Amino acid sequence: MSVTEIEIDELEDLPMPAVHGHPAQLGRLVDRLGSTLLAHRAGPRQPRRTVSTIVLHDPLDPPVIDPDAIVLGIAVADEAELTELIRALGQAGASALIVRDPLALSDRARSAADDGDIAVFGLVRGASWLQVAMLVVGALNLVVDGLPFDGLDSGRDLFTLADSLSALLRAPVTIEDLTSRVIAFSADQAGTDEPRRLTILGLRVPDMYSSVQREKGVFRDLYASERPLFFAEPAPGVLPRVAMRIQGGGEPLGSIWAVASEPLSLEQEKGMIEAAQVVALHMLRSRVSADAAQRLREAMTSALLDGGASAREAAQQLAIESSAACVIVFGPVENDDEVRVVADTHRAVNALQRYLQLTYPRAVAARLGGVVYAIVPLRDDDESGAAAMASLAGEFVSRLGTMTAFIAGVGGVVGDIGTLTRSRREADMAMRVLRSRPQEGARVARFSDVYAESLMLHIGDSLIADGIEIGGPLRALREYDASHGTHLVVTLWSWLEHFGDVSGAARAVHVHKNTFRYRLERIEDVAGIELDNPDVRFGLMLQFRLPTSRAVRANGQ
Repeated sequence: MSVTEIEIDELEDLPMPAVHGHPAQLGRLVDRLGSTLLAHRAGPRQPRRTVSTIVLHDPLDPPVIDPDAIVLGIAVADEAELTELIRALGQAGASALIVRDPLALSDRARSAADDGDIAVFGLVRGASWLQVAMLVVGALNLVVDGLPFDGLDSGRDLFTLADSLSALLRAPVTIEDLTSRVIAFSADQAGTDEPRRLTILGLRVPDMYSSVQREKGVFRDLYASERPLFFAEPAPGVLPRVAMRIQGGGEPLGSIWAVASEPLSLEQEKGMIEAAQVVALHMLRSRVSADAAQRLREAMTSALLDGGASAREAAQQLAIESSAACVIVFGPVENDDEVRVVADTHRAVNALQRYLQLTYPRAVAARLGGVVYAIVPLRDDDESGAAAMASLAGEFVSRLGTMTAFIAGVGGVVGDIGTLTRSRREADMAMRVLRSRPQEGARVARFSDVYAESLMLHIGDSLIADGIEIGGPLRALREYDASHGTHLVVTLWSWLEHFGDVSGAARAVHVHKNTFRYRLERIEDVAGIELDNPDVRFGLMLQFRLPTSRAVRANGQ
């Protein structure tokens, strides 16, 4: 499964960690996920080995591997490729590599894992890379955008809490949000059923079960109760469950579910109620942390885009001061429904941040001035980097599942992070060009590809700012057409576009070439110009390409 196959609406809710994560240990990963999703295949186990972040390995565009990173080896199936990857990760100081089972490891691959001190894990079939990324983040309690993902004062994460509650209830436990997404689960799998297995693998309750629960009023009763409720059959084919609402400040936040064959004892009820209160505190603090992280991203992004000393300071904090970089701007095609556009733009920036973290962990994205800016650090300031940015932007806007249609302008790659203002101006102009021609349906544009059109927009802006109106021969022809019902302006446009080829120009406007020649003569008479003069032709072509002439050009084509 490649990065481009991961749906953006799923990535929106994925809390990917920042480059430098909160110190965590590899043993926690095995403790939390080993019995459910992962199996150790090669290399030293190193339970106390530090883990810093998650990095997705794309064979077509290998990322920079940070020390102590866990690497998700997507689409790595060839034995030779796997061996080479293990060697490279060992040299980079990575902690672990996760690849898809079934996995056949050669003696060379095992030796490379031992030599590089890198643990290799096999991922069970049926689980997606998106699920693994989210689970590793939660299990290792990494940092999200510079802020702890875990908000508990005691230092325990939700997985630890689920394990403790499971031991008290003697039953497997899952913790879910309001949309039935799983945010944590206990490691105990004894006495469970297929619906729970599918829930953990999919990180959400399957619709076939959650829809039945909604129809039966399970959630209505659950959120109205202050005590855990016992459901003998919450949905067809589902073992009995005990559930407790998670609520904070009078607001429902989610629920805790346990596979239990009978109602809880008073002691167990008390423990489940206390657990729900702790989870509610965690979820509320995580919400505050997310808001703070968003403000921090906006401040960092704004400083980088402003350039100069502030940009260099921000770049140092993000560890990208020595990188080439590119600015991409995403915005709505039109703003016909302001409320909807604002909501969709907020969703877009969240989705983009997660999307970028999979392949460009040091990238930042923020909503500024009604649009979304992304700053993507690159290895080199060459053409391949610029092309990759255009491809990334196109992939993102094509998969963004919002009612508002988004477009993207891609600026040039700059070698000095302090000159990002240039890339930003270029990205803004590229998006403006797209907005000026919505009928063409293009979603992404690189500034280098629309330079001429952006220049025309600049000239038009200057004329408007100086109060200069387009006059001369083109105005005379327009006025003549309006009063006589002729088509001299369209004729002139077609002739200029065909470089004086009368036959081709006549076919384009669907008239006989003799009629076309007669119109050219009328143009010279009415406008008082000589079409043989190259300066006259250049001036006319320039005027036609200004924004005010776009409608005439469209009719001429």
